[in-house]
Amino acid sequence: MTADSIAAPRDGLSSLHRSQAAIQVLSPDVVERIAAGEVVERPVSVVRELVDNAIDAGASEIRVDIRGGGLRSIRVSDNGTGVPADQVDLALRHHATSKIREVHDLLDISSLGFRGEALPSIAAVSEMMILTAAQDSTAVQIEMRYGEQVSRHFHSRPRGTTITVRNLFANTPPRLKFVTNARTESAQIGQVVRRYALAHPTIRFHLVLDGHPSFHTSGRGLEHALGEVLGATLAAAMIPLGPAVAGDAEWTGFVTGVQATRSSRHHVTFLVNQRCVQSRALLAAYEAGYRPLLPRGRHPVALLSLRVPQHRVDVNVHPSKAEVRVEDEAAIAGLLRELVRTVLGRTVGSPAGDRIFALGMEQAALPRMVAEGSAEWNVASGEWLRAMHVTGQVHNSLILMENTHGLYLVDQHRAHERAIYELLVRRHSEGRAGQLLLEPLQIELTNRQIERLEPRLPELAALGFVCEWFGGRSFLIRSVPVIPETNDLGLVVEDLLDMATDDGSDWQHRLLTSIACRSATRRGKPLTPVQCAELINLLAGTASPAVCPHGSPVILQFSDQFLRRQFHW
Repeated sequence: MTADSIAAPRDGLSSLHRSQAAIQVLSPDVVERIAAGEVVERPVSVVRELVDNAIDAGASEIRVDIRGGGLRSIRVSDNGTGVPADQVDLALRHHATSKIREVHDLLDISSLGFRGEALPSIAAVSEMMILTAAQDSTAVQIEMRYGEQVSRHFHSRPRGTTITVRNLFANTPPRLKFVTNARTESAQIGQVVRRYALAHPTIRFHLVLDGHPSFHTSGRGLEHALGEVLGATLAAAMIPLGPAVAGDAEWTGFVTGVQATRSSRHHVTFLVNQRCVQSRALLAAYEAGYRPLLPRGRHPVALLSLRVPQHRVDVNVHPSKAEVRVEDEAAIAGLLRELVRTVLGRTVGSPAGDRIFALGMEQAALPRMVAEGSAEWNVASGEWLRAMHVTGQVHNSLILMENTHGLYLVDQHRAHERAIYELLVRRHSEGRAGQLLLEPLQIELTNRQIERLEPRLPELAALGFVCEWFGGRSFLIRSVPVIPETNDLGLVVEDLLDMATDDGSDWQHRLLTSIACRSATRRGKPLTPVQCAELINLLAGTASPAVCPHGSPVILQFSDQFLRRQFHW
C-alpha cells in the first residue's frame, strides 16, 4: 500500500474535487432527516418527546404501549387538552409551538417541550398517526409516512391525544445499526417512564411492553409512586432528604442507606423543576456525599429534586433537553453534597419490619408488609447520643443503650474507628497530622510504587507521612500519623504506603480509614461502664456517627414500635 493510497478519500473523490464542490442549500428532505437525527436518536427519544408533550398538555393519565423495543410501534395516549382541529397541521411543521413566542421566553421556560421539533422530526423517520381532540371539538386523525401526509379525516374520541409511531428508522437503515436489541430498548424506555412517574407522581402512568403490563401508578402522590415504581421493600428503605435551602434553591428527595445499595451508580434520578435531567456536576457532588459512607463499589438508590426559579435554569443547551445549566451550580452542588453526607452519616439502621424474630412456634406467623406504615428514621446527633443510658456490653463487642424510643446496639470497634477517622481528618485540615520518629525509618519500594508515590509526596506529608528519597529504591520516613504501638512499625508503614500507590482517586480516604481501623478498640475487648460511656461520648462528637469509614452501620435500633410488634404487646 502506497502513501498516496492511504491519503486518498475512501469514496474515490480527490481532495481537489471536494474543494471545488459548489455550496448549495440542502433539500427539505435532507434537512428534515438531519433535524430528526438531533431529536430522535433511538426509540426512547420518541417516548421522551411524546410524554413531554402529554405532560405539557395537562394530562392526568398517560399510557405508553411499546412493541418490538419501539421499532415496531410506539403508542402514547393521554387525556390532556388535545390540539384544536385547525391547528393540527401546523403542529406538524418545524419550529411551530404554543409554548414560546419571543426570544426572552427562552429565559423562563416552565414547559418540558418548547422547540416545536418533536412531531415533524419523528414523522420524518417513521410512519406516524396522530389522533387528537380538544375540548368540545371534533377529533382529527392525520397519517404521515416519512415526512409526507398521506391522509387526513375527522374522527371520534374523547379529549386528548394518541400518537402512534410505526417502523421507526425504516427509511434510514444506517440508523438501525446504532439501535440495540428490542429487550435493551424496552428496558431503556421502562427506565425513562418510571422516572417520569417519580417526577410527576400525581399523573397516572401505564406502561405496556409487547402486550404485557409492565407497571402502572395510581397518581396519588409521591409516597404511593415510590412503592409503585421501586417496590414496597425498596420504598420503605428510602430515607427522606431535606428540605435543604440556599437562597432561592431547595433540595428535597429520598436516598437509601447502607441497607439497600446497588453495584451500579445509575439508580439515581435527578429532577430540576420536575424535569428529568443529567448533570455531571450534580452527579459528582452526590457521589462525593455518599462515597465515604458506603462500602466501596456500592451505590444508593436516590430521587433528588431541585427547585429553583425558572429564570436561573437554561434548558436549551442539549438537543434532547436531557441536560440543563443552572446558575451558581457549584454552590447548589455543594449543598447537595453536604445534605447527602449529613443524612446518610446520621441515620440509624433498624431491622426490617416484616421479619419475625420470636422463638418457637410463633415464628410461623404471617410476616407483616414493610410498607404498611411509614418508615421511622432516627437521626443520630451528639445530643441524642449523649442523652442515652448505657446499660452494658454484649459479647464484649456491642454497647447496649436505651432511651424512651427503644434499644440500641453500638459496634464498639466501628464507633471508635469513626471517632479516630474524623480526628485524623481534622488534624490533616489543621496541618498537624504527623508525629516525628526518633529515628527515620528506611523502606524499600518497587519501581511501580515509586512512580505513583513521588507525585503524591506533598499530599502524603499533609496526611502525616513525611517521606524523603534516600537513593535507589530507598525512602526515609521521618514522620507518620498517629499509629498504635506495634512491634513492626516498618511493616505497618509499608502496608499503608502501598495503599497510597493505588489507582483510585479516593486513596487518601482509604489510607486514613486503614489507620483508624488499626487504631480502634477491637471487638472482643471487655469495657467498663465508664469506658463504654467515654466511647459513646467520642462518637457523639463526630459528624457521621451512624456509619463507619468503611461504610458499615455503627448503630442498630430496635424501636419501641418494633418491640411491641415482636412481643405482641
